[in-house]
Amino acid sequence: MRLEVPFIVAALVTGAAAGRPGTPVSTSRLGRHTPALAPPVITITAREYAFDGPDSIESGPTTIRLVSVGREQHFLGLVRIAGSHTLADYRRVLTSKRTPPWAIPAGGVGTISPGGAAMTTLDLEPGLYAMVCDMADAHGTPHMLEGMLRLLTVSPRGNGASMPTPNVTVALTEYAFLGPDTLQPGPRVIGVRNAGSQPHMALVWRLAPGKSVSAVIHWLETPSDRSHPIALLGGVPDLAPGQEAQLLLHLEVGHYLLICLVEDPQDHTAHYEKGMVKEFTVR
Repeated sequence: MRLEVPFIVAALVTGAAAGRPGTPVSTSRLGRHTPALAPPVITITAREYAFDGPDSIESGPTTIRLVSVGREQHFLGLVRIAGSHTLADYRRVLTSKRTPPWAIPAGGVGTISPGGAAMTTLDLEPGLYAMVCDMADAHGTPHMLEGMLRLLTVSPRGNGASMPTPNVTVALTEYAFLGPDTLQPGPRVIGVRNAGSQPHMALVWRLAPGKSVSAVIHWLETPSDRSHPIALLGGVPDLAPGQEAQLLLHLEVGHYLLICLVEDPQDHTAHYEKGMVKEFTVR
């Protein structure tokens, strides 16, 4: 599958993301207002072919801001490396048809185009994580095999932050997005939860004027189709069952899609082909 589309940079301004790391957020408990810490924001820069950013962070709610300074599209997938396994172990299974059980998809930031940026908030537990981009270059080589594979250590020390309260929530199931059909424009925090039994993603695409879902599907499946029917607004890559994420978006009036490109482990059919695509309107 290819993703060669333009990107309209979203001004990702929310209370959680606009504040500096550690900024108090007012909450109410037993009638009293007590400060809660907003998730710290870490910036990961994507280029050909590497991620630049911190080697280690504290555990807890964290907003990841992915910025592209490259010439190609990139995304940031997080994979938690469980048990005694290492990044070297994960590197050896990168091209495997079956993901080992110790490599657990943990979200990240969905695809952005050159010059683009997007943000996602995740509650990260301690451990080792692989940062990976499996977009392909013009020759079909995945970026992760060209250097876009990096270790991130999440320490046992917690950052003390709290997850923001989302404006709306979306559940990911087999094979549908369960959420509202209409949203208001402006800054929005969209809570996403994988309520299914296999990994799912929730990429956010804005439809170009006059384009439809069927036009997007045709574009996805037809290499000769150069219509560019969407703009990429990030979203969240693969989430394991039961995991959650929050998408920090600035939505303009228009028509949008949520889409899942994960392949079913049984028949290797992309989830969107089984109905996991949802159009919603911002007005």
